Amino acid sequence: MTNLLIDNAFQLEVAAKQIISIESLEDALSLRELQLDSYLVLGSATNMIVDKFYDGTIIKVSMREIEQISEDITSVGAGLSWDKLISYCIDNKLFGIENLTLIPGSVGAAPVQNIGAYGVEVSSVIESVTCYNFSTKQVEILSKAECKFSYRQSIFQSKAYLILSVQFRFSKVFNPNISYPSLLQFLEQESINHDSLSSRQLSSAIQSIRESKLPSPDKIPNVGSIFKNPIVNSDSIDLDFLSGHRWELPEGKTKLSAARLLETVMAGIKIPPSLGFYEKHSLVLINRGGAVFKEVIELLKDIQDEVHGLYGINLEIEPEIVGS
Repeated sequence: MTNLLIDNAFQLEVAAKQIISIESLEDALSLRELQLDSYLVLGSATNMIVDKFYDGTIIKVSMREIEQISEDITSVGAGLSWDKLISYCIDNKLFGIENLTLIPGSVGAAPVQNIGAYGVEVSSVIESVTCYNFSTKQVEILSKAECKFSYRQSIFQSKAYLILSVQFRFSKVFNPNISYPSLLQFLEQESINHDSLSSRQLSSAIQSIRESKLPSPDKIPNVGSIFKNPIVNSDSIDLDFLSGHRWELPEGKTKLSAARLLETVMAGIKIPPSLGFYEKHSLVLINRGGAVFKEVIELLKDIQDEVHGLYGINLEIEPEIVGS
């Protein structure tokens, strides 16, 4: 057993049978020589809860270089933190991802879920992705079209690829996207003139909005929203059920607020002292210190059972759960 603490956003103690750090393309190609019966690609694990021992190989990409490979294309190592890329772009007048400020994780994680916020998706600035294909055992460059981006989706969710670097086509002209209602409201509250808005001001505004709602994993261990908002058949619930916390969808479907569902059952849930829910967002489970995987899983199951027992609604866990 590898007695090493593997970094993860929820700050659980995690070890593995084998840990491989990818520092270069040559390191990635060396994976061809290994028998990877069971492997897990781990970045900052900002959307993942992992058991204390992974009986396989954990692969971490540590490539963090930023390289201007042409006048229009910037290549960024997958191991670089997303926050550092945001800062680099602002300092070097490369525009397009200001609205994605303070999204936790690494550059390599960004294409996987096609991260998005405040009206912008990362796929809008991605030119291509360099990755190791576990099936062909080759380093390949996938074009934007080949990445099959859609809302919070990409080809990389098949887990057949290890992202090594991302090639971005940033704009040289700052054309801010301030269409999102809460962003517009914040700019007006702070008396920030839209016409003179800079990329640094926009990034700072997004940071302020996000910090008012969600804790940074660097400060408070968490993996974001712990449950997805459930979508149910509209005729399966009363018309006034969760009034004000539901959204009608096409084809007779209704989306319900998972946060509100949690709030209605929380009084009957026993929460261990090592865990808790963030005071500003009832969907964000936090590690108060010393939490273990078993406690997390048991708490989530208790909540799921309580919600299903009361309402017949299945709550789906948002982060990936990786058991031993």
